[in-house]
Amino acid sequence: MSKLRACILAVAAVACASAPSAVMAQATTVAHAKSKDCRGFRAVGSGLTESIASLMATQGAINLAENRGYTVQGDAKLVSCTSGGIFGMECAATSYACRLPQ
Repeated sequence: MSKLRACILAVAAVACASAPSAVMAQATTVAHAKSKDCRGFRAVGSGLTESIASLMATQGAINLAENRGYTVQGDAKLVSCTSGGIFGMECAATSYACRLPQ
């Protein structure tokens, strides 16, 4: 067997032996790319009436998540509303949002 042919066979054997590990590394990278980063967001809204305050709170929870690069899952949920005295009503809302890592 010539020296060149032996060298080519040795390179092919090394390349074939390392191929499964390269495939495994690629599969791991794809799995990490598909993992989600999820968290909850909370916002407070105020208004003269309860309907205005609840709208401000729920939309605020959605906007807060979207402005930080998250996608809201489902709807924002109204948590509570309280009277703010002469300032009207104050409501709190939460949203749950996720994003894929870049």
